[in-house]
Amino acid sequence: MDEKDNSKQDRRIRRTQKLLKDSLIQLMKEKEFKNISVKDVTDRADLNRGTFYLHYTDTYHLLQQMENEVLEDFQEMINCYGHSFKRDTMLPILTPILSYIEENTQICKILFENSAANDFVDRFHQLIRQNGVVIIKDTFPDADDTVVSCFFEFVTYGLIGLLKHWIDTGMVQSRQKLAELADKAVMGTAYNLLEIK
Repeated sequence: MDEKDNSKQDRRIRRTQKLLKDSLIQLMKEKEFKNISVKDVTDRADLNRGTFYLHYTDTYHLLQQMENEVLEDFQEMINCYGHSFKRDTMLPILTPILSYIEENTQICKILFENSAANDFVDRFHQLIRQNGVVIIKDTFPDADDTVVSCFFEFVTYGLIGLLKHWIDTGMVQSRQKLAELADKAVMGTAYNLLEIK
């Protein structure tokens, strides 16, 4: 098979996977994830079940792949913008993440709301913590480890709560305003808790 055929096949695979993901997102708006079968997904996508099983083992596997892709995208943004972090602001990281959520509202809404069906929120919490520890340790090298740990529990769930609230209220607040609000909350808490007086 030459490169042109490979590229055509890759496009077909991506198109099929997108159809299956979009179908699952639509169905998750209508009923609980645990009540969605492979047949529901393939009927909605107008594909046969054999095609589904070429890509995924079951609906949980499909959902997990969707989670993985979103988390990988978040990690990529942190990798790209993390070097722009300045001691007094997290806006270089927060702004692109909020733009991404705005551009991918449907899937983000589903993933943040359906934590009973998957562990997306826990994994997102881990991602924030994992990346944030490096920044915080660099910015506040003398901060006590126990206090740093408490800080992360507080701010990660706070940020997740803010994002969920933003999505649930139809994103009426501009992403720039939300980014500034989140930045002040995180950095204000950091300076109050972690800076040695």
